[in-house]
Amino acid sequence: MKPGKSPSNTNTEKLSSLRALIKLHREKYHTHDAPEISDEAYDALIRQLEELEAALGISEYAQESKKIGGKILEGFEKTTHAVPQWSYDNVFDISELENWNERNRKILVKEWDTDPDFEYVCELKIDGLKIVLTYRDGKLITGATRGDGSVGEDVTENIKRIKSIPHTISETRPIVVVGEVWMKTDDLEKINAEREKNGQPIYANPRNLAAGTLRQLDTDIVASRNLQTFIYDLEYLDTDREFESHEQELQFLKQQGFNVNPDRKLCKGLQQVQEYYESWIENRHDEQYGIDGLVVKLNNKQQCKQLGYTAKSPRFGVAYKFPAEETTTVVEDIIIQVGRTGVLTPVAVLKPVPVAGSVVSRATLHNADEIARLDVRIHDTVIIRKAGDIIPEILQVLTELRPKNSKHYEFPKTCPVCNASVIQEKNTSGTSVGWYCPNSECGGKHFETLVHFVSKKGMNIVGLGQKVLERFFEVGLVQNPTDIFKLKKEDFVEWERFGELSSDKLMKSIQKSKEVQLQKFLFALGIRHIGEETAEILANFIGQKNGELFKRLQSVTVSDLSNLEGVGPVVAESFVEYMNNNYHARIVSELVDILDIQMPKRSTTNQSLAGKTFVLTGTLETMSRDVAKEKIKSMGGKVASSVSKNTTYVVAGADPGSKYDEAVKLGVEILDEKKLLTIIKY
Repeated sequence: MKPGKSPSNTNTEKLSSLRALIKLHREKYHTHDAPEISDEAYDALIRQLEELEAALGISEYAQESKKIGGKILEGFEKTTHAVPQWSYDNVFDISELENWNERNRKILVKEWDTDPDFEYVCELKIDGLKIVLTYRDGKLITGATRGDGSVGEDVTENIKRIKSIPHTISETRPIVVVGEVWMKTDDLEKINAEREKNGQPIYANPRNLAAGTLRQLDTDIVASRNLQTFIYDLEYLDTDREFESHEQELQFLKQQGFNVNPDRKLCKGLQQVQEYYESWIENRHDEQYGIDGLVVKLNNKQQCKQLGYTAKSPRFGVAYKFPAEETTTVVEDIIIQVGRTGVLTPVAVLKPVPVAGSVVSRATLHNADEIARLDVRIHDTVIIRKAGDIIPEILQVLTELRPKNSKHYEFPKTCPVCNASVIQEKNTSGTSVGWYCPNSECGGKHFETLVHFVSKKGMNIVGLGQKVLERFFEVGLVQNPTDIFKLKKEDFVEWERFGELSSDKLMKSIQKSKEVQLQKFLFALGIRHIGEETAEILANFIGQKNGELFKRLQSVTVSDLSNLEGVGPVVAESFVEYMNNNYHARIVSELVDILDIQMPKRSTTNQSLAGKTFVLTGTLETMSRDVAKEKIKSMGGKVASSVSKNTTYVVAGADPGSKYDEAVKLGVEILDEKKLLTIIKY
């Protein structure tokens, strides 16, 4: 902060920037159906704004964060809603849900002087476009979008072209219902395939296409796109009759011929709500529509009526959002990590933020080129993504929120661990792809090499994870792989969190790991450019040579390896250079003496898959992909990591990735798991 600049001025500037950015993205989403950031990133910006507005003491009714919807597009008549269209407040974890519940309880205790019994209806929060339908004398009179909550777009003629919306109902009194318009994922894919065939741009997601379709001026286009609906609320019914529960309302809507989502649950307590919520986190991608959370509502209509509304939202319901895979946070610093092969990887140190079910404080920036491409600076606000167990990455810098004290990052010219001058790698076209430390004895390399060496796909030493290794490394017990096999139980048995049982288990695991296949050993060494498949190719070649193993490893030439299918000159040079480096040669020589390294074995009885190359993608249910690979290889087949014209089969499990698409493009035969099991006789 500059001298003389007060915190209030800084907050006021941030407030102005944040409001402008949110207004821009709200309009892109609600008005133009063309969002530039994900819903999750938008939610994160709203939360920032809510916190800032609250900190500045801004009245709830004047808060930008409480606004909903967007402007009305030209080409549509405006229609004023008979009932204001509210938007549910969001909660993101069980503690926030409990806080919402407690606020409601206190209000009702104060009003009724008794502790209320709560029952909840949990419905799926569909990622679509909200619609408001008005019926009179049993006939559909108006269909409208939400708009800004007070005024929406009259899209009645388009609404009438949606098959699941009844034009007439048995209820003859005036009635207003609300729901969601959405499109099936399969229909989006069909439309996109046709557009791609015709050289037209494809649509990003079902929600955008559904929203854009409903705002078409050509009703025939609407009819052709097979839009779907779920109706989830009765907003108004001109009668003295009152429903006792929300569940009764949903039953009434179904009786009137509306499509009501059957996937909902009546819960007696928050524990049941949480269990239902967690079950849908796992299953949300199995449906034909987008789901980004649950809507949790009190079932008792009398309680709902008593609780009423805030400036923006009903108090009796809340949107319980699924853990975001994208969110926003601030880059507090950029540091360098030195990997096992010496590659320098820049890492963004983040203001800690929950994403995808865990608190994230770091994200990879990959290399210097990526920093330049993103133009990411220290103190920037960024959008980060973390899907499942994938390392978080920065997707986008929100330059509109960049503070004046943001700093450019200068990539170091020397290794931050050993101070050796770093070297810039070039690919075959001469383009830079990264920097690395050439010093074979760099301490940064040593630790990362140890982590890789003991990993499941390497030596698989159970109990020797990164945190344990860090302790051994810091006190000097383990500095290189050979030190692991020199450990004695008494070296660490009295350390905190070890003891007799843990120490015995670790020592047994180390002993067990000594018997290892050659390909696993070569992979565990962490040689640059050598992954699992390459390690296997090298092991098969070296296994055919004669003499002691260490001499075989050192006698291999670049020429020998370059002639092997799947091994190029870069890999060959890397292997030979590694084996002839004095430091590495000493380590390998000691390990060969310590370990019982097994030569590759292949079944000679059934080689029916010889000459066939498989690529595995997606999740297999009957076996792991590693087991499938071993079975294919034992029958003479080859398993590759990428699809090419030489691929015989692509085996597609659940949720196949881009390899499936590549197989379709190249005309490679695709097998499902059942067919694979038949081939390998599993």
